[in-house]
Amino acid sequence: MLKSVEDGAKNLLKDTIQVLSKFPNIEYIIIGGWCPVIRNKSCINHPGTLDVDILFRSANVHNSLSEIIEELIQSDFHPSAKHPFQLLKKQCINGKDLIYNIDLLHPSMLEDENNIGLFVDHLELDIPLNNNEQEMKSMCSIVLPNSDVLFQKKMYSNEKIDKQNLPLVSFEGMFITKIDSCQKRKRERDCFDIYIAFINDGINKQSLINIANEDIRVNKSLNTFRQYLKDNHELFDKNVKYFAKEIEESPAKFILSKIGSS
Repeated sequence: MLKSVEDGAKNLLKDTIQVLSKFPNIEYIIIGGWCPVIRNKSCINHPGTLDVDILFRSANVHNSLSEIIEELIQSDFHPSAKHPFQLLKKQCINGKDLIYNIDLLHPSMLEDENNIGLFVDHLELDIPLNNNEQEMKSMCSIVLPNSDVLFQKKMYSNEKIDKQNLPLVSFEGMFITKIDSCQKRKRERDCFDIYIAFINDGINKQSLINIANEDIRVNKSLNTFRQYLKDNHELFDKNVKYFAKEIEESPAKFILSKIGSS
């Protein structure tokens, strides 16, 4: 029996990996909060994560995830009414049902006049969007902008959770995907995850510089992040310390000391 919300999230990850293991030729990476949850070896406790974010290399191609989505649905994952890139699954915790979600992502914006650049259609469901029945609901993936670099630089490694293998993004790859979002409101947790990456020595400064030199977006984001830490260090520190009140140092200054101030 699952005894906690944390147990339910872990079970969701295992359920997801079990389905994806049926498609050995599909390249994907588990990104987001599972990286610091699994990779954290520091003395600071990580509060855990509640969803599963999956980045598929080939998902820029229409219908490329159709078989995977169908298999997920057959495995008791349910399409979200609100978010076309999201599937939901029930977990029973201490006799109570809770609903968890997984998100399907692709690595770059589409240049397609017939589609909004954020989304790629993969599977049309036999469910009308409205009573006119002129358009059916589709399952999609949503972009994680310019995350192709995670595949190009192999910024992931094979890890295990209860003997199940999963391709998990590296701390460096996680940092690149959260470098912009951590500066936005309601993304305080991203600040904490980035700090966890640095105190675990998960970021190699020279490697990061090399990637930035090759990738204009990463270079721009890295420079913006440095300036953000300088101008908003009190806010960044507050966001990090919300999750770990025992931290005495300034997380912003610590990270700047690792990546350089310019």
